[in-house]
Amino acid sequence: MTGVKARSLMLGVLVGSGLLVGACSTDSPEPTRTTGPTSHLGLSWQRVALPPGLSAVTLASDDSTVLVGAFSSERPHPRILVGTSPTTLRDVPLTPRSPYAFEGRWSQIVARDGHIDAIAGARGGAHGNYRWTTWSGTTTGVAEQEQPFGVFGSYGAGDLAGMAYAGTSPVILGAWQSDRTGLDIATWNRTGPRWARQTSTGTPLGSTPSELVGATAITSGGDGLVLSGSLTRLEPGSVTVSPAVWTSPDADGPWTRVDLPHAVPSQGSTLAEAHAATCTPHQCLVAGTVGGRFSLWEVGGTTTTNAPGIPDIEVTENASVLPPVSVDGKDDFVVPSGKGSKVLQRSGEDWSVGDGPDGTPVSAIAHGDEVWVVTTDAQGMGTLWRSRVA
Repeated sequence: MTGVKARSLMLGVLVGSGLLVGACSTDSPEPTRTTGPTSHLGLSWQRVALPPGLSAVTLASDDSTVLVGAFSSERPHPRILVGTSPTTLRDVPLTPRSPYAFEGRWSQIVARDGHIDAIAGARGGAHGNYRWTTWSGTTTGVAEQEQPFGVFGSYGAGDLAGMAYAGTSPVILGAWQSDRTGLDIATWNRTGPRWARQTSTGTPLGSTPSELVGATAITSGGDGLVLSGSLTRLEPGSVTVSPAVWTSPDADGPWTRVDLPHAVPSQGSTLAEAHAATCTPHQCLVAGTVGGRFSLWEVGGTTTTNAPGIPDIEVTENASVLPPVSVDGKDDFVVPSGKGSKVLQRSGEDWSVGDGPDGTPVSAIAHGDEVWVVTTDAQGMGTLWRSRVA
């Protein structure tokens, strides 16, 4: 993972280049895909044992430190482990306060410069909607920040999708009923211990009668942010879904939408979405799907293009490609495929493909020369794995 300076440089490239005002339509050229055999990526996955009764949920990293968000079979259910290796993982003391904080399952944990912020959710109430809780602290202790119910709940609320830092400020991504049409993409900023939702209707994050927006992942970009998602166009006699990202120079906006180039497949699904992004000093890599196949976009300088030579990998239906990770200068992609996953590695224009660990991948980080991955099984139980990939 890159540092704050690297992400700041990337955002400067994106904003300063004028790239963000460009848009690409669905008649863009089909991305070049690898039709012949690719190199085999030899991976040996080792299961990381967690304390009894814990199920892995999500991962985060802060320099050389790994954070493992877990769910315990005993109340309070949320747990966080921190360490630099599997043998040094230890509990971070947690302080839940509201009733739902004792029941929560982590949605996302983020860490930067020793600070930890997180969101968790638990279903409850008459309609079984998610009750969201927010947390903040350090490796010496993380406490719930209780919020009034109307901050993330009540009439018009959508689900929360994730959290990322804009500089040193955490920002939450989700959805909320639009003042105009459907749901808008929504973001929440924090002042002191309180979160506040920002206005989206009438901005690039807002839906219109002809275009419905949706974002499912949020990524740090130095002092700014990158949202990954899709745009649903409602036209007479047709509905199309195309990939897009939204960028902002800081936590408060303004937001700019970038439509990603893609070609509608002649057969099969026409759905195209951006699932997640990761930025380096030179470019943003945006991973997603086009027609149910893995796709990758490079956003940087003055261009937004399909990456060349993409291996032809079918992505599991209703699953998401994880954010790209970087190990020793090579880009690695964990892609849900079939009943498990594939790990793709790119060095320049050369690609290698290997088998991922058992289960459906839901979170991944780079740690030294390894990739750590959380997978879930059919019962929703999570397992933590690691493998050397360099």
